[in-house]
This record gives sequence, structure tokens and C-alpha cells, in this order.
Amino acid sequence: VFVHPSEFVQENCLTPHSQSACHFQSSSKTKNIMASEKGWSTGLCDCCAPPGGCGLVCRTCFCPCTVTGDINQATNTCPVGFLGGCLCGCCCEPCFMAAAAPNINKSEPAWKAFCCSILPCTSCCYLEQVYRETRISKPAQQEMK
Repeated sequence: VFVHPSEFVQENCLTPHSQSACHFQSSSKTKNIMASEKGWSTGLCDCCAPPGGCGLVCRTCFCPCTVTGDINQATNTCPVGFLGGCLCGCCCEPCFMAAAAPNINKSEPAWKAFCCSILPCTSCCYLEQVYRETRISKPAQQEMK
């Protein structure tokens, strides 16, 4: 469905000219550009979105290694399951995310995962986005097996 840009109202953007993590509201419904164009179920700025909500925000801010452990348990990026993800997340989170994110979202390039994980303004949000995707896509992955 094509909607002319003049029909959109811009809200919640990182920068006024950036559409990569913006939410737009059309007359019919709210569209999350990041999720629809890049294959993510939730956007980068949807920090308190389910699954996880505000509890995930606290975990990511205060103990992010537990979140990387959960991501590793879902993706098997590193050996030793949850513990391996915790250790890799503590040692080098950007490298771990560069390896794990493409396993969850095939259209996500490793360089983008690395950059989003190393920047202070997006690292927590990106970790939460990837975690949420492992929980949202989990039932679909089990049906395929």
C-alpha cells in the first residue's frame, strides 16, 4: 500500500532527518518503519515493548550479560549455551552481537549489528530488540522443525 509522505506525522525519531528508527502515524494505523523494512518485529526504539517490557530494560542496563546469555541459548552462536553467551557478552558484546543477530534476522548484516552494539546511544536498545526477536520468533521456529 503506497501512502504519500504528506499523509504521515513524524514522532519519536532519533534525529529529525533519520527514518531508520522512526515511527510514523498514518490515518489508518501506526507503522514502524524499522520493523517492516528490515524484518524486525519490533523497532529499535520500542524499549518497553513486549516480550520483556520494563524488566528487560532493567536487565539490559544493569546486567546485559544475562540478556546475551538468553540470546545465545536461542541462537547457539557460542558453545555452552547460556553461560557461553554471558561470557561472550561480557568479553566483547559487539562481536557476539555481530555473530548472533544475523542468525535471528537473515537480512541483518553483521557490520550493522556490530555498529549498533558499540555505539552508546543504541547498544542497550539493539540488545533488547534482538532479545525480543528471539522470543517472538521462537514459536515459529518450533513449528518449522
